[in-house]
Amino acid sequence: MRLYYLDERESARHHIRSALGVDAERWNDLFRAVRDWRQELRRRYRVPVTVELLPFDLLSPTEPSGCETADGWVSPEEGANIFRGGLRLLEDASRRGAGVELINVCLDKGGRGRTDEVSLGRLLTRINTSAARAGCHAFLIFDHVHEEPIRALYRRLRVHNPIPSRYEAWEDGSPTRNVPLARVIGGPTFRSAEDDHLLQLAGFVAHALLLQEQGVGAGEDDRDLTRLFFTLDHVLNREASRRDPQGVVRR
Repeated sequence: MRLYYLDERESARHHIRSALGVDAERWNDLFRAVRDWRQELRRRYRVPVTVELLPFDLLSPTEPSGCETADGWVSPEEGANIFRGGLRLLEDASRRGAGVELINVCLDKGGRGRTDEVSLGRLLTRINTSAARAGCHAFLIFDHVHEEPIRALYRRLRVHNPIPSRYEAWEDGSPTRNVPLARVIGGPTFRSAEDDHLLQLAGFVAHALLLQEQGVGAGEDDRDLTRLFFTLDHVLNREASRRDPQGVVRR
């Protein structure tokens, strides 16, 4: 079994979804790494373990940032270091063989509607494919927002999920093939990110990709925020999209 923690970010132009997958047999290893990291943040930056780490707060350009500590606020530089450290934790876990992967979707809205639904469908399809390759099943964990649309899409894709061929047609001449989400089982579950450190890290990944895609104005990136996503390498599932060097699904 592989557990996937899913979160999303969007701007006026982009809709991004990220999934943090961890093999159930290695979940305790990742949990311990995250627990140790949060305890280190408490010692170094005075950030309580119970505080939800929100990218917008950590990366606020103001002095101080919006991330509250036990006796004040972290600085913007400290916030960027905390954010980068969370991404590095996932990268290091993957390099240790901890059964961790990241799947990412980034769609350009381009004036078309329902990119939220399309992006989720793309992500769930890649999760299904990754689980099939690994010979396991997947279980989905979302933040507790937009529950009903997510449940409705999942139910539909469990039955009917038409996938277009990368070429003109599939072997039987059909332009699409039905690939239901047979490997994604149990239905999605919903938790509060405030109480789930792994959901928070999935949000880190989505936010880092959003920063990379939207960029910032000249002279405004002294903390290298647009390159935060480059902290991730080995942990990225590049099979999700072979057209993209980072494996990001963009169509």
